[in-house]
Amino acid sequence: MIELPRLLPRSFALRAALAAAGIVLAVCMLGFGFGYVRAQAALEQQIDLAVRAEAESFITDFEAHGVAGLLEAVAMHARRQSGTRVMLQTLGGQQRAGSVPGAPPALRGYATLHPPQGGSWRAIGAVLPGGLNLIVAANLAATDRTAAALAGTLPVAGAVAGIAALALGFLTARRLEHRLRGVRAAAEEVMAGDLTRRLPSAGTGDEFDQLTATINTMLARIEDLVRDLRQVTDNIAHDLRSPLSRLRQKLEAAQAAARNPAADAQTLAEASAELDAVLATFASLLRIARAEAGLRTTAPTLLDLSALATGMAETFTAVAEEQGQHLLASITPGLSLKGDAALLRQALANLIENAMLHGGPGVTIRLGLSQLNGTTHLQVADNGPGIPPEEFSKVTRRFYRLDRSRSTPGTGLGLALVAAVAQLHGATLLLSDAAPGLSVTLVFPPGA
Repeated sequence: MIELPRLLPRSFALRAALAAAGIVLAVCMLGFGFGYVRAQAALEQQIDLAVRAEAESFITDFEAHGVAGLLEAVAMHARRQSGTRVMLQTLGGQQRAGSVPGAPPALRGYATLHPPQGGSWRAIGAVLPGGLNLIVAANLAATDRTAAALAGTLPVAGAVAGIAALALGFLTARRLEHRLRGVRAAAEEVMAGDLTRRLPSAGTGDEFDQLTATINTMLARIEDLVRDLRQVTDNIAHDLRSPLSRLRQKLEAAQAAARNPAADAQTLAEASAELDAVLATFASLLRIARAEAGLRTTAPTLLDLSALATGMAETFTAVAEEQGQHLLASITPGLSLKGDAALLRQALANLIENAMLHGGPGVTIRLGLSQLNGTTHLQVADNGPGIPPEEFSKVTRRFYRLDRSRSTPGTGLGLALVAAVAQLHGATLLLSDAAPGLSVTLVFPPGA
């Protein structure tokens, strides 16, 4: 159970609840005070209308029947013992008929009377022809009782509202503390090395669940990055060990043998080739890392993608023919986008080289550039052996190679670089079965 003194100093929700309760109570008191004043004014207005109407009825009797008729009407009113009092007096204060407690002489208009014997009356006075003063008054006892009841009820209602706000805030603080405890526990497990741990969700779809979903997506991305980093580290150690071991063996053998200029020159040439392959691997890794980090070789500019694809097709057509292969291009002219020309050229070269390397003799490679529904499609397809569909999600990883391709030259970084370049340009990389062969398409969004 959460103790209030322990929770109060550090719980934002409870502090907010206390502040809200105070504000609610203050607003209620102000509102209730304003309502009390308005209600009392409304009650007095109703009484003023009532005494005014009664006074006008007596004035009508006076106008119709004179002083005698007025005296008779006042006497009849006194016998009825209604909630109002009527008095007829001279301007000097001499009583002629009826009575009104605490009535002053020559009263004109409205006045609140407070007689010595207690209570309060709301009165209206009118001076009649002949020196008579007509006073009609109503007892304010009922009004005072209503106002007193209202004045006692409103603060109680305000206190109840404040207590309700405080209770709601405390319950909210407890629930928030419970949810945050689960988040804190999960975060500690992640920091301890369990990257598969995810933050708990209440399943309500509220702001906390939305934040939890975002953080869980971030944790999944971190898990993928760490896994990729481990994979890359293992693959680098595995793939670079062999060429470096061969290089060391060649150099040790050459060092132990008698000096022979021709043999030494061949050994140095082979060593240089091994080192070039290692450096090319590291260069590819660096290009992939820079592309995934959003770092371009040059600032993005508006480039003619049709011209770039046409130039690449012309370059590789002759190379393909020398190897007994065919490269066919279908390029829509005038297509452009904003991007990094060097990286796009490298990505397209990787796709064509992969098709030539793994397609085998006589393979036909199709390079296409078109526009569909506002999107730009850059496609390289071949009719070679292709890739099993279950491998599509794996071949874009660094150093990943199919079993049948392990005997062929390469580092397994070609499609990884293509995926990184696609991500940098906001494009979607699609792999599909060309039946036979493989089709790889970069789909650039409208406005790219």
